[in-house]
Amino acid sequence: MRSPMCEYLMNREAAGLDDLQFAVTSAGLNAIPGNPAHSWAVAAAREFGISLENHRARLVTREMVDQADAIFAMDYQNQVQLLSRWPSAGNKLFMLAAYSSQEYRPVEISDPYYLGQPQTKICFAILNTCIQNLAASLAE
Repeated sequence: MRSPMCEYLMNREAAGLDDLQFAVTSAGLNAIPGNPAHSWAVAAAREFGISLENHRARLVTREMVDQADAIFAMDYQNQVQLLSRWPSAGNKLFMLAAYSSQEYRPVEISDPYYLGQPQTKICFAILNTCIQNLAASLAE
């Protein structure tokens, strides 16, 4: 639920970074390829002006990992899974929560999948802050 939201948020922020050219993509470690975004994610994203209606899930591949300059994990489970599958990715793997706000600095960004619509909205607000701060750091 988190990854596609981040992709769309980062692509929106990247549009304002005139001097930088990069591609953003999302994929899940345990995604079922072709599945649409969860209805809670679609509803929460809409509140941020983003449509996830046409999003379809993808699995992370070796090619994606090899081509990436940076990979952002949401939680330690993601981090461990990525490093166990692709140990060489360690030097380009970062925790997205490092870009959260000063007032609220979570170590991990929890998956709201089993927590309901209100928690999905809260999660997406945290993701939005992280992505805005990440984009601002790239613009410096």
